[in-house]
Amino acid sequence: MKQGYLKKTGILCLAIVFLMAAGCGKAKTQGAEENAFNTEAEVIAWEEEEQADNEDDAASEEPDKPAPREVVDGKIRSYFTGEWIDEELGKTRPLAIMLNNTSAALPMSGVSNASVIYECPVEGRITRWMGVFEDWKNLERIGSVRSCRLYYLHFAQEFHPVYAHFGQAQYALADLNSGKYDVLSGGTKGIEHPATAMYDRISRPGKATEHTLYAFPKGIQRDIEKKGYDMTMPEEYPGKFKFADTGEIAEYQGYPDATVLKPGGDGGKNGFGGVKATFKYDASDRKYYRWTYGNPHTDELNGKQVAVTNVIFQYCDGNVLDAKDYLHFATQSNGNECKVFTNGKEIDGYWKNPGELGTPARYYDENDQEIVLNNGKTFICIIWNDYKDDVVVQ
Repeated sequence: MKQGYLKKTGILCLAIVFLMAAGCGKAKTQGAEENAFNTEAEVIAWEEEEQADNEDDAASEEPDKPAPREVVDGKIRSYFTGEWIDEELGKTRPLAIMLNNTSAALPMSGVSNASVIYECPVEGRITRWMGVFEDWKNLERIGSVRSCRLYYLHFAQEFHPVYAHFGQAQYALADLNSGKYDVLSGGTKGIEHPATAMYDRISRPGKATEHTLYAFPKGIQRDIEKKGYDMTMPEEYPGKFKFADTGEIAEYQGYPDATVLKPGGDGGKNGFGGVKATFKYDASDRKYYRWTYGNPHTDELNGKQVAVTNVIFQYCDGNVLDAKDYLHFATQSNGNECKVFTNGKEIDGYWKNPGELGTPARYYDENDQEIVLNNGKTFICIIWNDYKDDVVVQ
């Protein structure tokens, strides 16, 4: 297995100081001028001779193209959970939406309906969530909604979604306004074509105003229609995960047990430590239950604790952009580390998604075999490589 990073033809690196030599060193503060930030500089090049030497290997490691999905009695397997869902829902693009994870804003609303959840470090060394929703139209509300960071927009493209947020860091503005992405941006400073129907505030006594902003499904649908977004999932979408066959369990007998996961340890500086993120495995239903700030992470709408079948620690190179601690992470890789947790087991390996921005990352074990997930929801934690030693698995 070769490690390194691919570069899209003709794309410049972020003045080289961004993701320097793919290692990034310990976090070094960068200047805040927008002209020093190349939003396309997600990956840096292999040496030409190394790339030539490994063309055959790279080709052999590419995942098989998925066969057309079968429809049975009006049901189809979800791209994102492997579960059988209504055909119409399974052929519709998902909604990716930013969620507020500060202690003052919790609990979230609607999060238990997300098929996939991303959690990444943000400034202040805490985290923010992004939920990828297939089934959202019947929810009362989703939120509270938080602002965009560029790497979330880029991670989201792996799901071919419509991306929703309210507010943004300056580094994301150019991409949000570019027209390259289908976005539902709240009407904040710098946004050229905001969504006008979906966002509103509710009364939350004792909560600051910034924690009262939600997305409402009827308004989401109206904004999608106003913008003319095609919500049909492309038939050529390759999928992101490899799931066990229906009715089967990927047991991973002989692999290390992993029943308590702490992506930030007991107070590490990679963001997860700041929110005391913990997953606890329950063998009775084969799910990992999420705890945040020492408490069960529940959905305000139904009281359910967030629980997923699979957890992925996806290690990424990151950088500090300015004196305000704004961060950025490389969302493409050709061999960065990953740890996959399913059925109470740990599978070590690597992830890769060479090619265009938005190519779904796939996950491989140490024998270069694609890791099979169990059917159900997945939680992806973006682990900052500079602070990988913060991670605790028990």
